[in-house]
Amino acid sequence: MTLVIIGLAILLFIAVLVLRTMRYTRHHGQKQQHVPSNVNIDEAANRLSKAIRFETISTQSPEDFNEEAFLQMHRFLESSFPLIHEKLNKEIINKYSLLYTWQGTDPGLKPVMLTSHIDVVPVEPGTEEHWKHPPFEGKISGGYIWGRGAMDVQSGVLAILEAVESLLTSGFRPRRTVILGFGHDEEIDGDRGAFAIGDVLKQRGIELEYLLDEGTPIVHDVLPQLPNPVALVAVAEKGYLSLELSTTAEGGHSSVPQGLTSIAILSEAIHKLENNPIKGKVDGLVKRTMEAIGPQMPFLYRIVMANLWLFRPLVKRELAQMPATKAALSTTIATTIFESGIKENVLPTQARAIVNFRIHPNDSVESVREHVVRAINDPKVQIRKLHGSINPSHVSDVFHPTYKSLKRTIKEVFPEVVVAPTLMVGATDARHYAELTENIFRFIPLRAEESDLDRVHGTNERLSKHNYHEMIFFYTRLLENTVS
Repeated sequence: MTLVIIGLAILLFIAVLVLRTMRYTRHHGQKQQHVPSNVNIDEAANRLSKAIRFETISTQSPEDFNEEAFLQMHRFLESSFPLIHEKLNKEIINKYSLLYTWQGTDPGLKPVMLTSHIDVVPVEPGTEEHWKHPPFEGKISGGYIWGRGAMDVQSGVLAILEAVESLLTSGFRPRRTVILGFGHDEEIDGDRGAFAIGDVLKQRGIELEYLLDEGTPIVHDVLPQLPNPVALVAVAEKGYLSLELSTTAEGGHSSVPQGLTSIAILSEAIHKLENNPIKGKVDGLVKRTMEAIGPQMPFLYRIVMANLWLFRPLVKRELAQMPATKAALSTTIATTIFESGIKENVLPTQARAIVNFRIHPNDSVESVREHVVRAINDPKVQIRKLHGSINPSHVSDVFHPTYKSLKRTIKEVFPEVVVAPTLMVGATDARHYAELTENIFRFIPLRAEESDLDRVHGTNERLSKHNYHEMIFFYTRLLENTVS
């Protein structure tokens, strides 16, 4: 009788696993949709090409700021999108950032906001000869638009403007007010661009229905188990913290050491810290991501994804094996600077290191600092928080109607993709608008294979004309779906 009961229990257990797995309906995708022809993609691509030629570069040095390039970009946008500059209210914020307002017909509805940025990162010196086409030529060749900003993110600015200009041409009038914000210094934290735009809107008492910023793309062939591309929509982003660790010790001649050197003391502290990582969890947002992509995976993988209550430790272990997915699980720790010593035969009296943390929404600036103090546990090591720390963002609700509208729009334009919420491990301008709405999404309708990801901020940045056409169509449909 006992064996019968055990056997029935095992069968019941297996049945539960299988039934939960069968609830995962696999989506096989559709053929790629052809985008409408109401936008002349050749003309639009030429406009993007011209925009790339303006070297709107952000660097850490104010002396290297090319003011004229930004002003030329302003003049170019005004001449390229005449209806926008006739029908929308345009404001220049802090001389170089742009704020447009398209007044809706129903003032009782909350506005929506689309954002991007007009600055780009520099081209790394010495890599110019490795570019297939000069980085600021905007060459159109082989079905691609080449150059710095083609992916990050002149294409985002121009695609939004192309969509609005097209809607204005067709006579479209939004019920909700539409706000467009284009910062000029996102690549160096956005403190004068998006922050200032956000402050202007906050002072006016603006409360947004949702905000869409540039962010994660549509990824192809990243996981061999996934037959469909995945549109990753970041519904939160990590916080940021840098701590300075420092210590002092007896100096003197290296021939007569006086115990542990400052380098040894600080090295031991860093060793303790990096060997005591902040633990990650397969819950919350990670779980939502798994739930979205799980149905698309082969049957054995679906068994695991459908039964996280049982296989959570296995999933966590597998995700922790890859740097990209590990970063989504927890707060990351990276020692980025170590300074000490002046000569090979002189004992250094001081040592200093900078440790950078990208803070998961499960943690905070203060909890991370407390973890560091506990992990190092050495009164000889001083710990100081550097300027610029920021807590992780609020996690936007994936069950809110605004997320559902965004998801529906993505599926309309990219019917073969799987839409999944995710965590942005880097920083975006979206954080400067956090007080305006709880519904903040970071997504750019950019198709990227694994090899393309290195082009962002790297060499041979490019965007296919077809994908650019899709991007324009996406912003057009998003506005039609959410403000009409």
